[in-house]
Amino acid sequence: MLRIAIVEDEKECQASLIEYLSRYEKEHNDNFIVRTFFDGIDILDDYTSEYDLIFLDIHMKYQDGMTTARKIRELDDSVIIVFITALAQYAIEGYKVNALDFILKPVVYEQFELAMDKVSKTADKYQKSKEIIVSEDGAKRKIDTEDVYYIEVVGHTIVIHSKLGVFETRGKTLKAISEELKEYNFVQSGQSHLINLKYVDKIKGDVVTVVGDELFLSRSRKKDFITAFGEYVGMEI
Repeated sequence: MLRIAIVEDEKECQASLIEYLSRYEKEHNDNFIVRTFFDGIDILDDYTSEYDLIFLDIHMKYQDGMTTARKIRELDDSVIIVFITALAQYAIEGYKVNALDFILKPVVYEQFELAMDKVSKTADKYQKSKEIIVSEDGAKRKIDTEDVYYIEVVGHTIVIHSKLGVFETRGKTLKAISEELKEYNFVQSGQSHLINLKYVDKIKGDVVTVVGDELFLSRSRKKDFITAFGEYVGMEI
């Protein structure tokens, strides 16, 4: 599932992009969550790095697409950007902000489909992982699940232990996060810990050692955890 933002001040063009996304979904058996904005200022208001793809118009009334893209890159270096423009000359500028592609106006489905094919191939590289959004110094950032050692709940706070450091977030229960991440080899060892099987050093008695940290393995979850770890190790051999 791709989370997509359309930043376009022309209603007709915006409607065409929504229609084409719907058509692409059906023809390619995809699934999208789409949100629309009418100006670059709008998407940057409390930007949360939640999008996988942003269609970005270059000419807008209050803040142009190139300025918007540069500001987005300061907050999010992984989101895919595809520019929408009436002039091909702006494509060169687009590559300076690591844009994947550009689509010329008026947008036709054939060109749109080619751009989406390119987006899909790029997004496929990240299918084996997922990004978690956390807070850091008042800003939002993404952490790839591949870099997460384990997640624990402390009171009402979710604490994420990762290669990049320790981060805190709120708003979801550990159970909800566990459901979201189970396909990425995360398994609960107890009521307070969700462990990435990739970083398990050993299991002994009621203790799971993860990158040197000893975490409690509850009796009720022990059998399922050991089974999941065995399957994971088997897959990796």
